Amino acid sequence: MSNLPPTSSEFAYETAYAEALEAALAGQPALPSFFESWEADAWPPAADLIRLHTRLLQGRDDVAQERAASFLAEVLAQYDARYAALREDFASLERLTSVGTWKYDVQRQYLSWSDRALAELEMSREETVTDINLGIAHFVHPDDRERVAAAYARTVAEGAELFQEFRLLHPTQGVRHRQCRGEARRDAAGQVTQVFMVSRDVTEDVAYREHIRLLEAVLDNIHDAVLVTEAEPIDPPGPRILYVNRAFEQMTGYTALEAIGQTPRMLQGPETSAEARARIRQALQNWQPITIELINYRKDGHPFWSELAIVPIADETGYYTHWVAVQRDVTERRRIEAQQRQRSRLESVGQLSAGIAHNFNNLLAIIQGYGEMIRRDVAHSPQLLRRLESILRAVRRGSELVQELMVFSRQRDGQPQILDVCRAAQEVLDMARRLLPAEIEVDDLSLASLTGESLLAHLDASRFSQALLNLILNARDAMPTGGHLTVTVGQQTVTNALTQLTARVVYAHPPEPGDYVFVKVSDTGVGMDAETQQRIFEPFFTTKEVGRGTGLGLATVYGFVGESRGFITVDSAPREGTTIGLFFPLVQGTPAAEEASGEVKLLSALLPADATALIVEDEAELGAFLSETLSDMGFKTVHHVQDGAEAIPLTKRLGSPLALVVTDRSLPHVTGPQIIAELANRGLCERFLLISGLPGQEDLPELPPGVRLERLQKPFSVKQLYRAVQGLFRPTGAPS
Repeated sequence: MSNLPPTSSEFAYETAYAEALEAALAGQPALPSFFESWEADAWPPAADLIRLHTRLLQGRDDVAQERAASFLAEVLAQYDARYAALREDFASLERLTSVGTWKYDVQRQYLSWSDRALAELEMSREETVTDINLGIAHFVHPDDRERVAAAYARTVAEGAELFQEFRLLHPTQGVRHRQCRGEARRDAAGQVTQVFMVSRDVTEDVAYREHIRLLEAVLDNIHDAVLVTEAEPIDPPGPRILYVNRAFEQMTGYTALEAIGQTPRMLQGPETSAEARARIRQALQNWQPITIELINYRKDGHPFWSELAIVPIADETGYYTHWVAVQRDVTERRRIEAQQRQRSRLESVGQLSAGIAHNFNNLLAIIQGYGEMIRRDVAHSPQLLRRLESILRAVRRGSELVQELMVFSRQRDGQPQILDVCRAAQEVLDMARRLLPAEIEVDDLSLASLTGESLLAHLDASRFSQALLNLILNARDAMPTGGHLTVTVGQQTVTNALTQLTARVVYAHPPEPGDYVFVKVSDTGVGMDAETQQRIFEPFFTTKEVGRGTGLGLATVYGFVGESRGFITVDSAPREGTTIGLFFPLVQGTPAAEEASGEVKLLSALLPADATALIVEDEAELGAFLSETLSDMGFKTVHHVQDGAEAIPLTKRLGSPLALVVTDRSLPHVTGPQIIAELANRGLCERFLLISGLPGQEDLPELPPGVRLERLQKPFSVKQLYRAVQGLFRPTGAPS
């Protein structure tokens, strides 16, 4: 018995045994009732029971001793049965938990194996390895032996709990993965006397963990954000987030720790479509997958377009347990799609532009040509000359508008040249004054940050004028009740960081560091909020009422500035007016000379005495103007046909080569280039002027040596026509 004072249960045990023994000595069957009164784990130690039995028999006769011996034998038989049952339970426990057990006696240095442990390694009792170090050397993978041996030594020396995973060299199955746990047992002095160990095969667990690790690596290295949520609740606040991958963190700005435990509603914001949210809710309520695009928000509040696919996940019973959502940032894709839609719309505009450009430029050419002729007739009247000059300026402006439309719709390339920005801005401002109401006060052109030198940039002059005029007209529309308008030209040095610029900067290409010339238009109008400023350069976006704006003006400006390697600044706020600046790289050089209309000299000195010209032009009035002008230039005979099919037969009937053929590019039945090729190859003319109301240059077949060709874009001035014809008849090498 223990040296400690007996507990109440021990007294009860002694009393019960004494009563059962007395009943046995009296010949009564008391054994079953004795054992039934004790729980299996509350049986007293057999040694204590024997000592109690001996004490109770002191002074009894031989008959009592004999009966008591039989009773004790029956009691010990029950103990043996109980021990056997415990061993069977232990073996069942090993089988059910797939573990084997070992016990190492530290003093004897003896390792004992359970039957299950031997069976797992397919070993017999005779093959048992009783030396722990030999066992480690024999069964543990070489790369793991040192670590396992050190952990076991720590358990023996310090009593530390043993926990190791290692690779096992199985006799028949090759390399397996095992997990071993052990605890030290101590004696009364605290010394470790035994180490009891359990071990199980975790090969499948390791493979599963590796599979999970691989899946996590895949999820963390894809560009789509993945999040897993609980299945419910569907109603607010919604199912909680259980997992997010790395792409989710990068896409949204939320870390996994910040997101887990929240709901996906954390990503929604003011512009998240209510219709999209309703569709998602309906799909979740019906446990249906859904793919949808909507605006979500990053942690910093920045919106982005998300393509969201949500799928319910069910267990093996069909019960839905989770939702898996995969979202992709499609902001860039939608931007490209918008550009493609814009391109399609521009193609439609381009087709319309190409359709009207030819006829419209023909009309402008007629007006300009006859207007310059009339100038000679009214030279004596300054008032009529001023009116006529207004007509000719309107013609040039109409031509520029057509060219600008063609450039915007990609039907014509710009024609950049070195431009004096101050001079060009002054001309636009002078013209714009007549378009502004009296309620708007317009300052003189303001010059800022100048060095005394001309401010030159490599720009298409007409497109620059159109861009600046667009800004001025937008400023006018922003001041419906009147206000103040200022146009400022200046120079500024820009660095990589653009730190010198306090306004919002917009560009198609990152600005190169260097010196820039700028022109700014400022108004005191209604101003713009941040959302409007983000969209003002989008094609077809307008804040004006229907019929007042096309949405192409600032889109044209943006395209022009981008192609000119410049950038735009926008400084505005509601009710505080707007300043928009156009910045262009400053260049050195000489500005291109402006083409001016005026009188021309006759070409008699360069023309043959009987010079004959043929004009092929389907516009009768333009053909008449060209005939009259060529006659004034010195041609003796000028023929005009409107159908290209008539040109070649007429030339054959004349019987002698023509001095000049002027032909439109677009003609009924036969095109201008076809006429040129046919007449040149037949030797019927060596000098050709190809005129066109459409942009671009059509490739011509290879022409015979000595044939000369000039091109002229409608509308053109008399002086431009004169120079083109003069160039055809000027001797080779002669100065222009």
